[in-house]
Amino acid sequence: MAKKRASWVQVCMGLSKTILHTRELRRKILFQLLIFLLIIVVLGAWPLAGFLGKHVWLFVIWWFGCVFYTLLVILLAIYDMLMVMKGR
Repeated sequence: MAKKRASWVQVCMGLSKTILHTRELRRKILFQLLIFLLIIVVLGAWPLAGFLGKHVWLFVIWWFGCVFYTLLVILLAIYDMLMVMKGR
């Protein structure tokens, strides 16, 4: 019988479970995501402000992406907080 390869969905689900299960890894990932979020907000506010100001759709897409990414980071932080409360 031929071996079945894992699909991308299975790989992503396995990685997600690993990251969310381990407290130290979850916090490390959350810290890195927060640093990246600060970088993209600063880039959009200063160096790219002139370019984004000239192109309305790029401006909207950039800041919508920042807001969406921010919400994902907030959800991960809330999940971490709930896991800490559950552990007590």
